[in-house]
Amino acid sequence: MDPIEIHDLVKEWLCFVEEPTAIKEEEMMRMEVLLDRLAVARHSIDPVFEIDHGDAPPQDPAALRSLIRNRFPSLTVYNIPAEVTKNFGATTTHLGDAIDDLADITQELRDVDHAFLNASDQNALYDFAWGYDHHWRYHLRALLLYMEMRRSEVH
Repeated sequence: MDPIEIHDLVKEWLCFVEEPTAIKEEEMMRMEVLLDRLAVARHSIDPVFEIDHGDAPPQDPAALRSLIRNRFPSLTVYNIPAEVTKNFGATTTHLGDAIDDLADITQELRDVDHAFLNASDQNALYDFAWGYDHHWRYHLRALLLYMEMRRSEVH
């Protein structure tokens, strides 16, 4: 994907998440498609190197969580196994938080959008790739599994 396509995808994510009305359950698949597309976008980026472009403006995490909680009222906490590749059948669980996952991904992508608009494509791609590799990839993948399990588990 070229930088324009990635920036368009970032903007699409931000518009989707920051819509002020609560999402209908039948629209949730769109979030999964966008998450998949974000992961694919990361793997389309060649290695890039950061040029110092300063920090994005500070964000209000509480306001973002509130916006996301209102947009996605049916999303909750979920189980994550403490260990996946060892202690089979005997591992403990941690709690994942879908609202926190969405807030972290969105905060990172707001920073990427800021870099596209105020720095350079190279800086924005670096921020996208570095953020994915070192932070929000885990949130994305855990959230996708949670969304899958919401559909397949009997409630």
